[in-house]
Amino acid sequence: MPGAEPTVSVFTKRRKVRLSKHRMVDSPFGPIRISHDSWPSVIALVQGEGMPAVTVLPDRDHGAMSVDGRRVTTSRRTDRRWDPRRAARTRNALVGGRGYELRPTGLCRARLLRDGTPIAEARGTLLSYSPFQQIPGIDARLTWSHGVDPTDVAIGQAMVVAFGAGAPGALTTLAFCWLDWIN
Repeated sequence: MPGAEPTVSVFTKRRKVRLSKHRMVDSPFGPIRISHDSWPSVIALVQGEGMPAVTVLPDRDHGAMSVDGRRVTTSRRTDRRWDPRRAARTRNALVGGRGYELRPTGLCRARLLRDGTPIAEARGTLLSYSPFQQIPGIDARLTWSHGVDPTDVAIGQAMVVAFGAGAPGALTTLAFCWLDWIN
């Protein structure tokens, strides 16, 4: 009909939906980009200039990791000593003949070791212990020691993102216990 305004269907316009979030952190080899997505499952990708791409499925208990598409076996420390806060939260990964260990040293602190030699110190936040936090180490800051290479930095940052920095103490565990029960 002449003079009638054309109608535009709501479905003809495209909407931009951003599922992925990005965060930049500093490293000795330049910035590292941490891309994470929390829907439908939590996935994080750690990548930087000259570094291998490391994909992680973050979870303090059952996290998984792959380097350049190859799955890396991660395990919890199996020690007979009774230390539920620290020994139970220590994580190990074997990547290309190198052994990496993320060892909690306090409530919001952890030490990253490569073949028994400290290569980084991680500091987390109390917010990472909340049951509503899907990525335990997304807010952690790392301080690197000398003698690291790009592979160490990528794997170390990914381990901290996946498993978090530090182990919750008894009071923190009790405080958030009721929130876990509600979920």
